[in-house]
Amino acid sequence: MNIKLWAWTIVFILIGGGIMFYGMSYNPLGWFQGFVSFTEPNDEPIPWGLLVIGYIFFGVIGTGVSTYNSLYELFNKNHKEKNPFDKIKLRNEWLAFAVLIPGWIMVFASTYKPAEALYIYLSFRDTSRIAWNGVLYALVGIGIIAEILALIGEKIKEEGKRGYLDRFLAWLSSKTSFEIPGLLKIVVDIDALIVGYAILAELILDANLGSVFGYLSTWVYEFGPFMSILLVVASFYAGIAMISFITPLYSWLRKPSVVSPPSAQPIATHSLGSGNVEPQEDNIMFKILARDGLLATISIGFLVLWWVWLTATNQETFPWAQLLLTGSWSLYFWIGLVLIGIIIPIALYSVAYKKESKGWLFASSIFALLGWFMLITIADVIPQAISWYYSVSPITPPGSTWAYELRSNFNGVSQFTQLPFAISQYDLVWFAGSALFLLGVYTLGVLLLPLEEEEKPKHVWIFK
Repeated sequence: MNIKLWAWTIVFILIGGGIMFYGMSYNPLGWFQGFVSFTEPNDEPIPWGLLVIGYIFFGVIGTGVSTYNSLYELFNKNHKEKNPFDKIKLRNEWLAFAVLIPGWIMVFASTYKPAEALYIYLSFRDTSRIAWNGVLYALVGIGIIAEILALIGEKIKEEGKRGYLDRFLAWLSSKTSFEIPGLLKIVVDIDALIVGYAILAELILDANLGSVFGYLSTWVYEFGPFMSILLVVASFYAGIAMISFITPLYSWLRKPSVVSPPSAQPIATHSLGSGNVEPQEDNIMFKILARDGLLATISIGFLVLWWVWLTATNQETFPWAQLLLTGSWSLYFWIGLVLIGIIIPIALYSVAYKKESKGWLFASSIFALLGWFMLITIADVIPQAISWYYSVSPITPPGSTWAYELRSNFNGVSQFTQLPFAISQYDLVWFAGSALFLLGVYTLGVLLLPLEEEEKPKHVWIFK
């Protein structure tokens, strides 16, 4: 038993949970009764604050990790030796699930009345993109859990166990043939169907998250499809960065293994690979992560250029372009996103790819994750940052609740008012608590589940 890992797991869960419990102390009775808003950011000039940024940040990382890992699993289903992540695929899926947890927590913490958040499902409105977020998060969670069970089922099938649940889990990874008339004939595993379902649900969730921002009435209609495309691509950008961060870190933190040569005392040596991965396979995996991370970062760079062009070449959104490029948010854009999130990761991923180095890959991932946080912060704040404007208001979707001030150059006042962005103590409490809770959930899975290739489920069907 790894006592140190157990200790850190308990610490992370207790501290993270304790911080969130402290967050409830703002008004716990009102929260449970559903009488009051539990979200102080709703009283700020910019209502969608750090909690909204947080659940998009973690949610898209989680879907990105799973989608990226699942695509390699799906397209190399019958040739596992070609999948560079085959030996860590189960650990990657658990990472995706663990990263989604702070996203789920912040979704409910950021609702107007968290105690009544269940009405997202009980009184579902099919015209609400935010309501669809609640449904899609649940569907994605179900898909990832089913995929984890199917991957564990592969191990159970190898063991040949005979219990009812053992047979069910083994069936999740069994072969089921579907013959399609004509030229197209495919043979599908049931877990391949699960993987396909998970990928589809994750991509739809990312696209819907983008549409929540893209169809704000402060944007022109071109931003609807653009923001959906941006978040789908960003899921790969952020997901690859998260895997590139955790995999080298996991490799470095692994306990030394013991080698017993003939007629000699046992010699402690360091484990050579990431998990049960040989050093040469390690290098190939790091090289592929660096290559895919480089491509994803270049794609994000192109989309950011497209974003700037869309904003700056439309008179209705030009004030936001000024805010982004030369105004009060320009430093965050040029330094936080362009330099830290795009230029530096491109350079570091290139070096990591050339040298097949996990050190350079790890450094790349840190900058990419910082860039992803800055990207979603800007995408959240900028469309809320201006109270509009001049004599003709921008296009407003029917039923919009956004209010516009009709201003004009003729009456000698500014055409718009910039709203301040503030992070409240409430925001920080829930963001920090959720992030720490994530670390505890991830290490708990490492301790309890057979996430490594050599580990087999021995207890209660799915535990090692």
